[in-house]
Amino acid sequence: MKKLILLFFCFILSHFLPAQNTPWRTGEMEVKVFLSQENTASKLASLNFNGDIYQTYALGYLIPSEWELLKKEGFATEVLKPDLNSWSASFGDALVPSGYYTYNQIRNIADSLVTHYPGICKKVIYGYNSLMQELAALKISDNVLTDENEAEILLDGGIHGDEVGGSQNMIQLARDLCLGYGSDPQITGLVDNREIWLYYCVNPWGRDNMSRYNSASVDINRDYGYMWGGEGGSIGPFSQPETKALRKCQYENQFVSYTNYHSGTEIISYPWSYRLSPCPDKPSIENLAMVYSNASGYSSLPWGQGSIVMYLIQGSTKDFNYACMGSVAWSVEISMEKQPTDVQYYYNINKPAMLELIQHSGYGIQGVITDAITGKPVSAAIFTGLNYPVYSDPEVGDFHKYLVPGSYSLKVVANGYDPVTIDNVQVTDLQSTTVNIEMSPRTSQFLYRVISSRIPNFSAQNPGDEGYTAACIGPPDQVNYSLGRGGYIIVDMQDTIHDGEPGTFDITVYEGDSSPEGYTLYAGSTMDGPWTNVGFGTGTMSFDLQPYGVSEARYFMLLDDNNGSSNVNDAGFDFDAMSCLHPRVPDTVGHLSGRVYNAFTNEPIDSVFVMAGDSIVMTDSTGHYTMELIRGEREICAGLDGYRQECDSLTLMPGSQYELDFYLFPTVGVKPLKNDFLTSRIHPNPFTTDFTLQFTLKTPGLCRVDLLDLQGREIGQLFSQTLKSGKQILNFNKLEFQEIALKPGSYLLRLSTPEGQIINKVVKAL
Repeated sequence: MKKLILLFFCFILSHFLPAQNTPWRTGEMEVKVFLSQENTASKLASLNFNGDIYQTYALGYLIPSEWELLKKEGFATEVLKPDLNSWSASFGDALVPSGYYTYNQIRNIADSLVTHYPGICKKVIYGYNSLMQELAALKISDNVLTDENEAEILLDGGIHGDEVGGSQNMIQLARDLCLGYGSDPQITGLVDNREIWLYYCVNPWGRDNMSRYNSASVDINRDYGYMWGGEGGSIGPFSQPETKALRKCQYENQFVSYTNYHSGTEIISYPWSYRLSPCPDKPSIENLAMVYSNASGYSSLPWGQGSIVMYLIQGSTKDFNYACMGSVAWSVEISMEKQPTDVQYYYNINKPAMLELIQHSGYGIQGVITDAITGKPVSAAIFTGLNYPVYSDPEVGDFHKYLVPGSYSLKVVANGYDPVTIDNVQVTDLQSTTVNIEMSPRTSQFLYRVISSRIPNFSAQNPGDEGYTAACIGPPDQVNYSLGRGGYIIVDMQDTIHDGEPGTFDITVYEGDSSPEGYTLYAGSTMDGPWTNVGFGTGTMSFDLQPYGVSEARYFMLLDDNNGSSNVNDAGFDFDAMSCLHPRVPDTVGHLSGRVYNAFTNEPIDSVFVMAGDSIVMTDSTGHYTMELIRGEREICAGLDGYRQECDSLTLMPGSQYELDFYLFPTVGVKPLKNDFLTSRIHPNPFTTDFTLQFTLKTPGLCRVDLLDLQGREIGQLFSQTLKSGKQILNFNKLEFQEIALKPGSYLLRLSTPEGQIINKVVKAL
């Protein structure tokens, strides 16, 4: 047994220690590349350059063969660190340069803040890396355990482990927010009115080993799924645990702004990084970038589109968070050196800018989206013109979008509801315009969010194409996204689609133009697959999941058939929308049941039709029925030949159980209990405060009037007295009803006389 334990321990050492001692590739160097011509940067990027490209130079991480290729292509270079593995090892037990926290120290500070400030600080763990180091964020806000109607802001650091300033700044900001709450007016106001999220170390292994990469030698900032391109060692979209964990944080929240901190130059780099044409939200993004720059302590902190002021990359965090989450998303490069020696200086000049960013992220437009009937929150996509959508919180219903002053048109789409459009929404400077929206229920389920996409060689194929992935969200509208030749898109339908009846279609894919093009549809139960081929389509087409062994799926991938031209606009399948053909509506259904009785005999009646709009069911042998109805105000009626139809109204709430019994009066084949016995008359009915009961009594005797509920249970006695024969008029007023606490609703009135009994329905109105 001891021998087995020793062998296992040796296996662990052999598996992990070499990777820790050699966090870089064998022979990898840090090389400075000089850019002397305007087109040199694009030429360098086309060589699948591993590193960062700035305006006048680049920093590359190259093995000897890659370095030789650059020199062969005519690039002037300078080796800055000839052996990155030796350089990383030089930090020894300290792991990081002098003055910086290690990952363990950062984590311990985070835990200490949670312990000492539990009212405003909590930690959420979103995953673990390959060495089981936690990947976590701090949420700092008043009422920190509650999801409130407040703008949410996310800042992270350390995605490249050797760029040590980002994580350092995150944990220092967390500490200052906690220490300053209640004493610093600016910090107190931000904590009270914002939800601030600090993801303090995206890549712990990289920080511990002073490496750009994670333990699998992947550049995490190339591993995101939006316009993924296989750069930086990424083997597929969201292939790494660090990427999945950060995505989980972003997917589960609704961040107005997202800032990803780096080092190597000093600039704010915003979307797009994967293409040269501007993003639709450019005016708002640049305005917020100006706010950050002006508030910072830099003498000049420029901003610009990442693909232009830096270089073209695919699979970046900022492009995903902008296009898929709707955030103002960017990378902030905080220092020219990746490990600057003046640690505190770079925090001090960024802190005021971070606080202003948090403040201004709450300006623009906000509101709460609710169900028009129940008032419950609705999870929706909110478009402002052709900008990429933001999403409302499913728990609170609130949404927030940063916008520059102007007039905007809002379009709101949500599964299970009619779309809503609101024009001429005015946004003013340094304020947030509130627009609360009520949505009307509708049975529907369309594409909810885009997760991943790829257009092979996009910048070379069709740079003029709009590439507007958000076009496929919501109902079909002839606005489409072209997949590109051989491209794909992965989408989220929000709710799981279950295979329907055998032989029926489950889902429809809509093409946005009149020129049918081919694609293959794949289904999966997670956003990362595995994927099952559920058929090939051409143009708008419906698919059945059952023949392919798929019982349920929430996520779908469309892969273009790779036919046609690639270097033209609108290349590939033109994807307009996707819909479920039998959507579940669990939150829109009220459950109704009850029994139908003979009003004279109190015996159940079978085969009675119970109707509500187009829904019709029939009672069984015990008089019982059950039905599910769309929520809202509904009139329910029960009827059968030989009986008088009875109706009642209910307001059905989603997911609620209701019981409604009916008492039907025979209309044929019923003889009076005694000759000349006349039925009673109630007026008015419905009544508010009083009513009159009129009847004719042939034989003198005791007359009694009782009030019953619809199940026949006695509520109270209204009258009991011996009467003479002849016409009788009894008046009942609010005094009697107050004594029995009669509420508005439907009741049974039972009249007992020497001739027998008769029951009438009476309704008390509001």
